[in-house]
Amino acid sequence: MSSILFVKLSSFYAAVEQADQPALKGVPLIVGGDPGKRGSVTSASPEALAAGVRPGMETAEALKLCPGAQVRPTRLKRYREVASEVRELVRTVTDRFLEFDLEGTFIESPPEADPLQLAAELCVRVQAEHGVHAVAGIAPTRFAAYLAAEEPGPGGIQQVRPEDLQGFLGRARVTELWGLGPSTAERLAAVGVERVAELREMPFEDLREIAGRNAQSFLDLARGLPEEPIRPMPRAKSLSRERTLERPSSDLRWLAEGLFELAAQLEGVLSRERRVARTVSLGLGFADGTQVSRTQTGAVDLAERDDIGEVAVQLLERTPAGARPVRRLRLRLSGLGRAESGEGQRQLRLF
Repeated sequence: MSSILFVKLSSFYAAVEQADQPALKGVPLIVGGDPGKRGSVTSASPEALAAGVRPGMETAEALKLCPGAQVRPTRLKRYREVASEVRELVRTVTDRFLEFDLEGTFIESPPEADPLQLAAELCVRVQAEHGVHAVAGIAPTRFAAYLAAEEPGPGGIQQVRPEDLQGFLGRARVTELWGLGPSTAERLAAVGVERVAELREMPFEDLREIAGRNAQSFLDLARGLPEEPIRPMPRAKSLSRERTLERPSSDLRWLAEGLFELAAQLEGVLSRERRVARTVSLGLGFADGTQVSRTQTGAVDLAERDDIGEVAVQLLERTPAGARPVRRLRLRLSGLGRAESGEGQRQLRLF
């Protein structure tokens, strides 16, 4: 039986905001709607969570619990970008992964890999490359891996071994079964069923009378039955890497060094996947929160750090970066294809 990893990005939206704006690190942060318009909390930093703030509550209520919290609006486009980049990172290990939501990904551990070591390495890389804290659950089934990631422990990883699977699932509350809503939970509680172990012992006809057509799926989850293997995920149509600077800078030479570092990371991905790119896009996030992008494409293949970096610097020179401090650098490669032998030319056309 293969091991399934569930890698979860903790306090994801808030973590992205803190990574993009280092001044927010270590302070209570609420991401959500306007408190004056009955907006609600979509994410909160660990500091705000410690004060009792929870996703789903009204922002105004959250500020009463944590008066000193900073509030930032939800930026779904930005969170999708980071989530996509995290999955590109996963692809460097295996193409057998499945998106659960923006914050979580299921990964089928390759047969030759140690799942515990793999989870640890992925969590470290997510933190180092994206500034977002990740935790992981490891188990024989996706549902059990998901539950394990909910309470990963001090080390950030919880592993459920095959021999411990039934006991682990049995301790879970029935409310944690995917798709089991409050009304069904109330009806189960009325007959003394609150834990998964108790649900497993119910006569199936009794369960079906309460849960209807979903009874079998609840029972399958509760029993930890094997699921269909995760199918290989189609390759991404683009690759990107980014870096948030500790201090905003308008020093073009220093910014160029940062772009070459990103180009080196992208070269590594292209090399592992045996791919090349035709288009380079540069994205800059300025200290005032505004953004700008530039794109350059050509008739030749790009795959090496120096070539990608040179194009990125050309794009940088077409922005106001020398006059305005930059907070974030982002490089994106598209027009991807299979690597061919031989060297391409470096002349590109602009648009």
